[in-house]
Order: sequence, then C-alpha cells, then structure tokens
Amino acid sequence: MSSVKPDFIEHNGKKILYLNFANMAKQDIPVFMEEAKKLLLPNPPGSVLFLANVYKMSFDKATVKNFVGFFKFNKPFSKRTAVIGLDSIKKMLYEASLVLSGRGSENVRVFDGPNAESKAKDWLIM
Repeated sequence: MSSVKPDFIEHNGKKILYLNFANMAKQDIPVFMEEAKKLLLPNPPGSVLFLANVYKMSFDKATVKNFVGFFKFNKPFSKRTAVIGLDSIKKMLYEASLVLSGRGSENVRVFDGPNAESKAKDWLIM
C-alpha cells in the first residue's frame, strides 16, 4: 500500500487538491481515490482546484473504470483540473475516461514538458 495520501497544497495563497498518483501501483489507486473523496465532501460545489500527477502510474482496465467513477464523483466539486505526467497511451485513456464520465474537457487541461507542474499550478489559480 502506498504511503502517499491526497492532500491540499497551497500555491500563491490558493488551495489545490494534489492527487499524486505518480509511480503508484494499480492496487493502491482505489484506496487513494476513496481518501480523496473524503477530502472533497466538505467543499462547496465548483470550488476545488485539482492537480493530478499520473507520471509512471500503473494501470489496467479496472483502473480506467475507477477513474471514470472518480471523475463522475468529483465533477460537482471541480472548478479546474490540471493533469501532468501523461504519456501518449495514458492521454488517450484519460480523454476516453473524461467522455465516459460526462466531464468533457471544460476547465480541464493537460500540461507536459519542462516545468509542467509549475505551469499547471499557475493555470489553476488564474
């Protein structure tokens, strides 16, 4: 089990829910998502800024299904979502998961390349 937990971080005075899936084993992802859901519940609709890091995260068909369910759950809370660490295969699965969850791509942006995390945080708080 991963010792990494979802948590709020601060960037220029704004709270961002940091979902650090980086290097996470697929069996740890559902537990991580449940912890994230607990953090979301006290927040008003449309108020949460999300930063998801999926760099070298393990995945399979069940993981994709978990993400679809997680996207559906967090949609009402989401103000903006930034994603970093997607390779080409994960990018396709991510886009399909958004569509299947009904999220679409509104207020969602993928960042890659140098300084992706910094650029993502700056975009989130605009």
